[in-house]
Amino acid sequence: MWGWVIVIFAGVWLLQLYLTRIQMKNYQKTLNTLSNRPSGFLGVGIQKQKLGIGAIAILVTDTEGKVVESQTMKGVTVFSRFEPFDQWNGLSLEEVRDRLQEDSLDSAFKMAIEKIETQMDKKENLAF
Repeated sequence: MWGWVIVIFAGVWLLQLYLTRIQMKNYQKTLNTLSNRPSGFLGVGIQKQKLGIGAIAILVTDTEGKVVESQTMKGVTVFSRFEPFDQWNGLSLEEVRDRLQEDSLDSAFKMAIEKIETQMDKKENLAF
């Protein structure tokens, strides 16, 4: 009896490792695709929840800070995948920030905006 319990537990654990690896490959592929732009900035925001649905937001802007593309991943399982999020396209980072609420996805977008602004500040400081 205990032998079967251990075998089933090991099988489920290995399945989880495999599915996590697939999800990480999807994450890396999405980041590589979005970062292959000639110029601009990329920011990633992650909002983890102890209980509930976590979220990842990726924002890509041009050199002026206008959103060119964004993708989101929201969910609690390894079956979650990135999906295009066109709601912010064409808006400046300030306009996006003004429209954000307090849910987990918006918290991830806030983090992504902060990372882009940090990159913009560094580039600006290097120019002087």
